[in-house]
Amino acid sequence: MKFTQAFEITQWDQAAYDEAGSIQLGRATVGKAFTGGELEGTSSAELLMAGTADGPAAYTAMERFSGTLGGRKGSFVMLHGATADQSSSPGRIVAAEGDLAGLTGTVEYVHDEQGARVTVDYELP
Repeated sequence: MKFTQAFEITQWDQAAYDEAGSIQLGRATVGKAFTGGELEGTSSAELLMAGTADGPAAYTAMERFSGTLGGRKGSFVMLHGATADQSSSPGRIVAAEGDLAGLTGTVEYVHDEQGARVTVDYELP
């Protein structure tokens, strides 16, 4: 099953952990809320980022969603990331538990003039 849904960023705590030279390495803890669609719940992500004075260069994230997907309760973990020249952030579902055990699929995050949204293409056993 495939769907696209808007979400809200509810937390963004960012700090640098290596500022040597002109490249800065940082991490951020990001919280999101998903309502009004196939996903109902919250997520917490840990991002590792690289950037320069010109702006962001790339990020990778490990994110856990907790709540319901298609009415089934549980949680799942997504691995996603992108470079600054990409218009979206693709990723994969890498683990799941509860009524979502066995969940597989892909995710793609987009942030643009239409807002923040995720497309999930998944299969459940």
